[in-house]
Amino acid sequence: MKKRVMLSLIVVGTILISVLSGSSAMAKVTLRIMSPESDFTDAWITSWNTAHPDIQLVREDLDQAKWVADYLAGNPADLMNIGAGAEIPFFVKRGMLLDLSDYFKKSSYIKEDDIDLEGCGAYRFDGEVSGQGSWYGLPKDYNNVTAITYNKEIFTKAGVPFPSATEPMTYKEFYELAKKLTDTSGPNVIFGTEVHGNWPFFIAGDMAYMIDKKLHSDDYLTMNDDPEIREIWKYFLRLHQEGISSNFEHPISGWAGSAFQAGNIAMVQLGYWFGASSAGVEGYAEKFGWAPAPIMEKGGKRVTNSLGATGFVISSKTKYPDEAFQVFEWYMGGEPGIERAKTGWGIPPLKSLQDLLPEETEFDQVRKQIALEEVKYMKPPQLSPYVRLQVYSTNWNAAKQAVLAGDIDLDQAVDMFFEAMNEALALGKEEIE
Repeated sequence: MKKRVMLSLIVVGTILISVLSGSSAMAKVTLRIMSPESDFTDAWITSWNTAHPDIQLVREDLDQAKWVADYLAGNPADLMNIGAGAEIPFFVKRGMLLDLSDYFKKSSYIKEDDIDLEGCGAYRFDGEVSGQGSWYGLPKDYNNVTAITYNKEIFTKAGVPFPSATEPMTYKEFYELAKKLTDTSGPNVIFGTEVHGNWPFFIAGDMAYMIDKKLHSDDYLTMNDDPEIREIWKYFLRLHQEGISSNFEHPISGWAGSAFQAGNIAMVQLGYWFGASSAGVEGYAEKFGWAPAPIMEKGGKRVTNSLGATGFVISSKTKYPDEAFQVFEWYMGGEPGIERAKTGWGIPPLKSLQDLLPEETEFDQVRKQIALEEVKYMKPPQLSPYVRLQVYSTNWNAAKQAVLAGDIDLDQAVDMFFEAMNEALALGKEEIE
C-alpha cells in the first residue's frame, strides 16, 4: 500500500512539474519601452507583438526624469530612448545601463564588423574614455550635425558664390560669410547663421579636437581655461552679440531649422537629417544647398560629430535582458531599421543598410556623399560624465543672457560659465563616490 501511495505521489509530482515547466515556457513577458511614438511607432509595436505572442511590448512616453526615478525605485522601463548618446558615460558611471558587448557577438541582426564604428562611437565607453570599450547601445541613426545647409536664394541676392560641396571652409570664413549675408535693415530680418539649441557644446568640442585640445581638464572635473578654448566659447557669444544670430533686438521665430526654411537664415549647421526635415518646403531641392562642416585651419584636421545621436539602451535592472536584446537587435537591423533607412532621416548604424538611403535627387545625393565622407572624421562629444547635458545648457544660457543684456563682456561670460560648470562638475563627482 505504501509503495502505491509513493508511486502515485511521484506520478502526480512529475505531472505537476511538467505542467509548471510548460506554463513557465509559455509565460508571457511584457517589456516596457520608453520612447516617443515617432522613434518607436505603434505600427512597429503591433508588428512585433503579432509575431511574438510570448514577448509583448508596451510603449511609455519619453520622460528621462521618470526613468531615473523608476530606476532608483527598482522598476525602470526595460528599453529607453536616449536623446543623445553623449550622455552614455553619465549613465554608465552610475551603473544604470546593460553592457551589450557579449550580445553583439552572438546577434543575428548586428554583426560587429557591420557596425559603423565612427557614427556609433558615442555608445561605447570604457569607464574613462568615450568611443572605446564596451557597447551600451546604438543610435537609431546618426547625422553629421555640423554640415552646412544654405539658402541659395539669399546667396544669389547678396551676390555671394555658393560654397563648395567638397572643400570645407574654415570657421573664420564661415563667420565672415555669415556676417556678409546678415541683413537686419528691413522688416524681413535675415541672420547669417543660427546655432541651434545645445549644438554649441558639440561644435565647441569639434573645434577643440581640431586644434588638439580639450574642453575640460583630463579628469573632466574642471573646464579648460586655455586661451584658445576661451576663444572658441566667445565665438558663439559673438554671433549673437554682433547680430549675426538672434538676440534681444532681433529674436528668432521658432527654432533655427524652421526660421531657415522660412527664409530668415542664410546658413544652418544641422546635418544630413535636416534634408528630410526640409522636404516639406516647396522647391526645397533647388532652393537649398549643402556644404561640409567647417574646419579651424585651411588644410587642417577635419572633425565632426553626431551629438552622440538619438538611440536606445537597455536598463541594467531589466528582469528580461535576453528578451530586451531581441527587441533591440530587431529594431536596429530588422523591419524598423530598414524602414528608417529608406526615409533618409539619418544614417543607419549598420553599414549594410546605408545603401537604402534615398538618392533620387541631386539634393539627396550630395547630402549623402557629404555625410558618408564626414563620418570618417567623426569623434565622440567632449562632455564630462559627471553632469548631464542640461547642466551645460542651463549654465551657458545664463551667461549668454547676461552678455546680451549688456551686464558683462565676453570674457566675463566665459568666466561665469566656467565657474558654474566647475561647481556642477565637482558635485557630480561627489554623487558617484
